[in-house]
Parts: sequence; structure tokens; C-alpha cells
Amino acid sequence: MIQEIGIVRKVKNYRPLIFSLVLELPAIAHVARPGQFVHLLVQNAPGVLLRRPFSISGVCERQVLFLIRVVGSGTTALAKLWEGAAVDVIGPLGDGFAMEGVKRAALVGGGIGAAPLLYLQDELHKQGTEVHFFLGSKTADEYPLPPEAVQFRNIVPSTDDGTYGRHGFVTQHFQEWLENDSRQGLQVYSCGPVGMMEQVARISDRYGLPHQASLENRMACGIGVCQGCAVRMKETHEHGSGFRLVCKDGPVFDAGDIDWSLIPH
Repeated sequence: MIQEIGIVRKVKNYRPLIFSLVLELPAIAHVARPGQFVHLLVQNAPGVLLRRPFSISGVCERQVLFLIRVVGSGTTALAKLWEGAAVDVIGPLGDGFAMEGVKRAALVGGGIGAAPLLYLQDELHKQGTEVHFFLGSKTADEYPLPPEAVQFRNIVPSTDDGTYGRHGFVTQHFQEWLENDSRQGLQVYSCGPVGMMEQVARISDRYGLPHQASLENRMACGIGVCQGCAVRMKETHEHGSGFRLVCKDGPVFDAGDIDWSLIPH
């Protein structure tokens, strides 16, 4: 874990409430892995006292990239940052995705859940993994990436209402693809709304596919001290049933170990 002052290099709006943030963080960039996150201290934001967790969406040499959705005063303040501004950052935090030996991968994301999967896709490509990326949102206005990025990354886009990409839930298109493609050696990864990931877990279990899910939760400390981000595991978990911390033990877990019924949807 590193505490580093990041310098804002770019802030770009993709949608009215979605933007990308690029920070120069050479020390964190050097050791970060897909699935990990950082804690940002949002300064000059009234009422914002605690750091905010954000998944790393990419690393480019000395810079760390983030894809962020505006949901409150903290993210509103981040969206208004200017080039050259300083941001206090702690990271990288958490346990990321396991990628070693993966030859084929299916990535399933929903909304801003695309963030850690973008970084994962980059690193999987570097190791020669065949990647299939399904990314959905409710509507076109909420789609987290611009069309040129979707095309460049060879993403299968979808929206629940059909206003962009394929019509229907992203899980529907993921399952249809599974039914018509080879599933041999396939590793599934997901991040997004809990209901979506639970459905991906059911589909993966039905086909006997390993599935890693990246969970989101409120994290006051980010290092396992406050115990505020606990999630319940099933009896089948290797350590037995009990709670695990999203910030410390996760945010990536074996989806089959998670007791999805006890996570708020």
C-alpha cells in the first residue's frame, strides 16, 4: 500500500454523469493489478470527510486511469478537477483478478462496473488470452463508454431498452453466446449490479465455468479496520461460512462462494 500525491493529467466527460480521470501516480502504477482499487481523498468538497474507493480502469506507464460515475458530492468534486490539480491517493488496495494460465475469458459488465474489466481486458490481451467482452447498461445515456472505445475494444454492447447496441439484458447476450460457442477452457469475470452478477453466477454454474466476481461496497477505511464492507460466504467456501471483507479479502471473489441472497440488490 502506497500513499501518493497524484497529479491530474486529464478529465473527460463521456456522458452527463460519467467521466474518466487520469492521474499521474508512478509508484502506484508500477505495482497495480487488475481488480484492485485506490482510496481518493476528495478535497474542497463540503460534507465529504472520508476517502472514496475507485476501481482502477487502466494503467499507462506512470499514469493510472479511472472511469467514474457522478453519484454525490464527492464524485461531483472529482469531475470538476482541473489539469495539474493534486489528489491524495492510497493504493493499490484489495485482491485483484487471477489471470495466470487463462487462455480464454468472458468479461460481463454492467454500467460503471466496466471500470475494472477494462484494465483486466488490457492485461489479458498482453498475455495472449482470447477475450470476449459483454457490456450493458439500462439506456444509451448511461452507457459508460463512447462508441469509438466500444469498437476499438471489440465489446459487445447492449442496453436494457435497446437504445444502444443489442436489445436486452447483458446476461441474456452472454448466455446466448455460451450456447453457440465453445466453452472449453473458459474463465468468466464480472463486475456490475449485484443482480446482474448473481445471474452471471447462475449461468456460469449451469455450464460448470469458473467465475470471478468483483464486488462493490461502501469502504470507510479500505484496509479492513472498520469492518464496514463485510459480505457473507456460503458453507461451501474453503474457510467455511462467515464474513469476508470486500476491501481486504476482495473485491474479487470466487462467485460460487458468495451468498448472493444476503447482498442488497
